[in-house]
Amino acid sequence: MKIGRPRLVERDRKLEYRVDVESLEGASELWFGVAEEHGDLVSDRADAAVLALLLPAMQAGEDLYVEGPVSEKLHYGLSGLFQAVMQHLVPALRPVRIHAAEIGPATGWAQGVATGFSAGIDSFSVLADHHYGTPSAGYRLTHLLYNNVGSHGDTGNPLFRLRYERLRPAVERIGLPFVAVDSNLMAFYKSLAFKDTYTLRNVVVALLLQAGIGRSFHAAGTVVSGPPPTLPLHDIAHLDAVVLPMVSTEALDAQWVGGNYTRVEKTLQVAEIEDSYDVLDVCVRNDRAGNCSTCKKCVRVVLTLEIAGFLDRYAAVFDFDAYRKDRHWRVARILRKKLAFSMEIKLLARERGYQFPLRERLIALTRLDAVRDWVVGLAARTRGGHRWLQRRKARRSPLYRPGSRTSP
Repeated sequence: MKIGRPRLVERDRKLEYRVDVESLEGASELWFGVAEEHGDLVSDRADAAVLALLLPAMQAGEDLYVEGPVSEKLHYGLSGLFQAVMQHLVPALRPVRIHAAEIGPATGWAQGVATGFSAGIDSFSVLADHHYGTPSAGYRLTHLLYNNVGSHGDTGNPLFRLRYERLRPAVERIGLPFVAVDSNLMAFYKSLAFKDTYTLRNVVVALLLQAGIGRSFHAAGTVVSGPPPTLPLHDIAHLDAVVLPMVSTEALDAQWVGGNYTRVEKTLQVAEIEDSYDVLDVCVRNDRAGNCSTCKKCVRVVLTLEIAGFLDRYAAVFDFDAYRKDRHWRVARILRKKLAFSMEIKLLARERGYQFPLRERLIALTRLDAVRDWVVGLAARTRGGHRWLQRRKARRSPLYRPGSRTSP
């Protein structure tokens, strides 16, 4: 796979970073775009392109040939152990060699400090420590990033723009520049799952902006102490602390932060940030802007806030009626499971003297929620059951009118 020298192109009040790519599948182009007001952050080095295209090259089994300048530190970091770690996560990957025409230190340490901001618990926790707190100057946030690198679905641009515009008023209150970074990176990661690669995709953006960003914070998805791991050990979230130094350069220090807090501790930390009350977004669904209030992540956060007595602070971002409907099934599932998230919530309830309703405890004890899930899953796999599920879904719609032929 050949990576051409990056070009910086001004177009439609944007600065675009464009790189020609040639592989066995044919010619293509990788691009990133930022508003012209943030154009001074964009680097013309090939570092971002190398990290962005290394995994697709490993998947295809093609060596990388790079025309633009590549950081010596990054080249070293990506050439050995990093590839072994990624093979552990994604066994289909194969080791490749990186042939760069220009290898040398990335010079010019920029003063900018950035983190990705999605208005979730993790990103607000980073702000709690590095914006609302009292960090030293070199660790105080100067920019917030919003990246279109896969979390907004395959047709990410419309939802990416919708979510960005929804968050912008809150970020204006926070008082930091909000840098939207659009891209077509997803086109090169079609068969590489976002959950296995999200850290690297976001570091690519940090490398792209290393002309103005010298330090980037990447929020921890796991905790280094407390209950057992929240995710399987083959999840990239458990390897961020190992991987991030290998994808840094002489001019960009990528750091893993927040691993000293449990999920409940982060939630309680964020609940003290007034700027989060009308914008917190924790939903696991990527087909909407805002919280559905019924997915597993929404339920965990709402239940934590409820136990802690902070639920009324977030009336603007959660649908409490939707949360309370069938709440007993969802909460019972949390009580039954032995995952760290569940254990943390039960520990908080014990500390706060919160008593779960008897109905929820009985469902968890008898595993009725698991039986219910099995029945629903079985129904979904049969023709008649599929029609039943469609009718069940229609009855839950706000447009449903009993007896009407036009009901959904």
